[in-house]
Amino acid sequence: MKNHISRAAFLRSIQWRLIVILVLITFVLMSVVWVFLNIKVESVFYSDFKSSIETSYNALKLDPQTTAYETLKDSLETDPVIMGVIRSVDKSFTIIDQNTTEIKYSSDPLYKEDPQRFRNEIFKSENLLSVLSNSTGKITGENQAYTRASTGDFYDYVRSQSLKDGKYIIFFKYARSKAIDVLDKFNNIIFWGMVFSVLAALFIGFILSRTITRPIYDIMHKAEKITDGEFGYALEVKSDDELGKLAKTFNFMSSRLKAMLTEISSEKKKVETILNYMTDGIIAFNRNGQVIHTNPASKMILESSSAELTPFDAFMENLGIELTISKVNEEQVINETLHKVQYKDRFLRVQLASFTDENNQIDGIIAVLQDITEEHKLENMRREFVANVSHELRTPLTSVKSYTETLLDGALQDQMTAEHFLGVINDETDRMTRLVKDLLTLSQHDGGIKLNVEDISISELTQSCVERMKREAQAKKQELKIISKQNIPLIRGDRHRIDQLLINIIGNAIKYTPERGRINVQLYSERDYAVVIVEDNGIGIPEQDLGRIFERFYRVDKARSRQMGGTGLGLAIAKEIAVMHGGNISAKSKLGKGTQIVIELPLKKRQQQAL
Repeated sequence: MKNHISRAAFLRSIQWRLIVILVLITFVLMSVVWVFLNIKVESVFYSDFKSSIETSYNALKLDPQTTAYETLKDSLETDPVIMGVIRSVDKSFTIIDQNTTEIKYSSDPLYKEDPQRFRNEIFKSENLLSVLSNSTGKITGENQAYTRASTGDFYDYVRSQSLKDGKYIIFFKYARSKAIDVLDKFNNIIFWGMVFSVLAALFIGFILSRTITRPIYDIMHKAEKITDGEFGYALEVKSDDELGKLAKTFNFMSSRLKAMLTEISSEKKKVETILNYMTDGIIAFNRNGQVIHTNPASKMILESSSAELTPFDAFMENLGIELTISKVNEEQVINETLHKVQYKDRFLRVQLASFTDENNQIDGIIAVLQDITEEHKLENMRREFVANVSHELRTPLTSVKSYTETLLDGALQDQMTAEHFLGVINDETDRMTRLVKDLLTLSQHDGGIKLNVEDISISELTQSCVERMKREAQAKKQELKIISKQNIPLIRGDRHRIDQLLINIIGNAIKYTPERGRINVQLYSERDYAVVIVEDNGIGIPEQDLGRIFERFYRVDKARSRQMGGTGLGLAIAKEIAVMHGGNISAKSKLGKGTQIVIELPLKKRQQQAL
């Protein structure tokens, strides 16, 4: 296969072309000589045939006034001067009546065998036809071209002769077979001469072409090595001619190219490293809107493995940006470069910039994508947090302020009114204290708190929390009981934080369950988790709110929750504590039928791995 490829490459090379040119020139020249010599040989044969006939015929000295047909026939048949010229194995003569075109006599053997066939063949002769059709008195037909016939090609010489008894045409025929034998021998000699000439041209062309193509091959091989990154090989300069100067120039170009490629490769690696490790997505489009480069961050941001296949117009349409590549190419400017858009469930900042070609025309567009989803969420949370905290603090402060002013205005003298007002002020102060305490707890979680990890019996801790919350449940005449399976393994965690989690969940259940309600606390282990289920038959949670109850300050019924002293942070704190311990918390509820809170905490072995 390799040899076949190398032969094919050689046949397409300059060396082969030079050899072919030299061989073709030799072949063409020899062919021209061959054709010329063949024509000359044919001409010599015919000229000899014609001149011998004319010389011998003129020697007869026929008198048109006294000579008759029979005399002409006898002279042609018996005169020793002309007989050797016109009568032989391959020569014959024929006498034709010019007026009637009747063949009067012929010495050709074919005439005796088949007169009609003989007539058909000789009347193919242009010389004969030209004399027969000539009205100007032409007496000879001496066209050198031979006539093709089924019995054999032949030369002919035609002569018109006026006699006292009429006008006659004498048709002299000479078979071409002898000439063909001579031409075959001659052509054979020329053929082998041509073969040897072509071989000599091939050899000479190969030797001469190597002197030209060898330096070119060296340059080509050096160029191939350069494409493979090998710059150490230098061309040997063997002459001071154009090829030598080309080799010197190539060596200089090679050294310069090595330096430039080294610098470009270094810069390319820097740029690739920067692009690949950028947190911002980069997508580059050409002037036709097709993607020419993307970095990993862009695919992560767009959550797509085929970002590089999205054309510019479709990409802008997906982002909701009214911009097309045709508009950019037409205006040669991007009027609005910064956009903030929502893509699926993400919020993106899209910065567009154009790059230009050597004519300062826009050659493409680069889109820089920044994922500002978390920033957007944090900003919304900050606004909501500030609004919620302000609202939560403003309500009790307003109550405290109004009751305080009332007391200062004279209500302090009325003991019963004063005690009632001071009780309200005390409740509102406790409410603000709980709110601040919950805010500080969340702040600690956000800042990263260190857990005081120890072995904990979740059964004992849950039983303790239930016992402490029974007083509140009894105040509302509620039934609070715990259902626990035996031999629940230990967990590892911060006792204070888990206690806070359980108190918040059980307290919520008591708070939002009407009087004479029922709260069940179930405890068991499943797979690698300890599971605590707090289930009540209270007011329940609407389905559309179920997914948001663990958000900060989120309350289903804000007025009722605030009336019951809730801050809207209890479930958020519980969620934070469960996640910090490698667990989870979820809720199931139906409006008016109660709520089920499921707490999952990893058992000791799994929790050690998580912590």
